[in-house]
Amino acid sequence: MFDRSRAAWEQPGYTIGEHTNSRELRWHDVTRIVIHYTADKRANRDTAQYLRNMQRSYVDNRGYSLGYSVAVDQDGLTWEIRGVDFMPAANVGYNDQTFVILALVDWQNPCNELMVPRIQQLVAWARQQAGKPLPVVGHRDIAPTRCPGDGIYQQIQNHVFDPQPSKDYDVKIVDPPQRVYDSRKQGGRFADGETRKVTVGHKGAVFVNLTVVAASQDGYATAWGNGPMPDVSNVNYSHGQTIANTSWVSVAPDGTIQVYTYRSCDVLIDVQATV
Repeated sequence: MFDRSRAAWEQPGYTIGEHTNSRELRWHDVTRIVIHYTADKRANRDTAQYLRNMQRSYVDNRGYSLGYSVAVDQDGLTWEIRGVDFMPAANVGYNDQTFVILALVDWQNPCNELMVPRIQQLVAWARQQAGKPLPVVGHRDIAPTRCPGDGIYQQIQNHVFDPQPSKDYDVKIVDPPQRVYDSRKQGGRFADGETRKVTVGHKGAVFVNLTVVAASQDGYATAWGNGPMPDVSNVNYSHGQTIANTSWVSVAPDGTIQVYTYRSCDVLIDVQATV
């Protein structure tokens, strides 16, 4: 994941863990990947020393540690900052919803040809952890700032940091999401312990939003493709609750997925992306 861990640059008295009370990042809460820059005219090419200096400045002058998740230097190396151990602290009001990449460019420069593929790899990795197609945005999209600079922001707008598709893994966003099933119109409420096959109109795998409506009792719902039901739940619900959750679901060869509900409820399924 990281080419250089925190141990490669931190120093005693200025470590992340000693200057944060942030909780561990919860990937199911993450909604976007945010790119920042340093705003320095020239980034020190000695990245370890550069990060030490930044960390000391933050701790001494602000009282808290660097808030980025990971930094990418001009040689294309990734440096763990808060990593996945701590929630980032770089986006006020959005910290529990973001994975944050600091691009160590000079002033308004774009990321170079070594940095771009590494950021693409980080984006692909973060989307895999979150289990959903997280958008890549700039700091200025969520705060009144020039960050991440004009060069990087143009790259974001041109989708430069989106992983390049391959024949084996090509995520296609379904926009707007496609409602493929609504039990209120197709078959009525699920009974306790009922399993149904739902045609999704796609092959391979689908990223679905599965909504449980007006559950009769506490329970859970599970969605999967072929074979026996896996021992996991996609949505956990309480009596009377309407609740949704997203996840990737494999599609059976006949173009269907299976849906099981432990207790009676209505079920809505919306396809948001496909592979």
